Amino acid sequence: MLIGIIIFVLGLCFGSFVNMLVYRTAERYELKVCQVYKVHQVKNKSRSFCDYCGRQLKWYENIPVFSWLILKGRTKCCHKKLPLSYPIVEMLMGILFLIYYFKFNIFENNILFWILGLIIIVLLMFSTVFDLKYMILPDFSTVILIILAVIFLFVETPCVASLQDNILSALVASGFLLILNLITKGNGMGMGDVKLAVFMGLFLGYPKTIIAFYVAFIVGAIWGLILMIFKKATKKSQVPFGPFMILGFFVAWWFGNLILKFVSIKLGL
Repeated sequence: MLIGIIIFVLGLCFGSFVNMLVYRTAERYELKVCQVYKVHQVKNKSRSFCDYCGRQLKWYENIPVFSWLILKGRTKCCHKKLPLSYPIVEMLMGILFLIYYFKFNIFENNILFWILGLIIIVLLMFSTVFDLKYMILPDFSTVILIILAVIFLFVETPCVASLQDNILSALVASGFLLILNLITKGNGMGMGDVKLAVFMGLFLGYPKTIIAFYVAFIVGAIWGLILMIFKKATKKSQVPFGPFMILGFFVAWWFGNLILKFVSIKLGL
């Protein structure tokens, strides 16, 4: 119980890190971030600062979730409204860390690979938030994910046949999205999604990659339909697909074996 609480709190802290990383990456990509801050460039960017006036934050203003609640969603210094996404991302990260802990007990797995799994979760959450905000999947996070998948692949895969299956899954998954990218001229599927598919195929292999894609396309279609019903989007509107791919990845990674077992029983295999 105590370890679970520690893992959850650790997740909250990394959620705060993800929010910071999204902000800093957006700056580096020269995307639209808080315009007020542009006027107040802070000298020490290694520390957390106010999104609006650039004032360096006190430690008690930087506690994940709790600071947002205590300050009622506003900055203490200039009373500007803070995005609701901050505590949501922190809470989701805490929940993901907790689920990961219960699915893969730290005492029953290689501690190095268990920690690498946490890093994968952090990078995937970063990619999700960044894609939702800016419709871009940064290359640096995807490249790190691919490298981590390769490490898992060559160290954990028990036989050459399984190794070949994972590599083939990566080629087929990315190739499929690449075709969609070419057909839609980048409007229906971005190259960031193609690169992310390489990671998914390498890490999940066959048939879990199929589960991930199935979940991604079904949930993505339902979400698009909901947006059109409430007139938040049209058939021509672009919707980031990366978050749905990442959702499918988590479903396949954590529950893929249960899904395959259920399907096998239903089909009598």
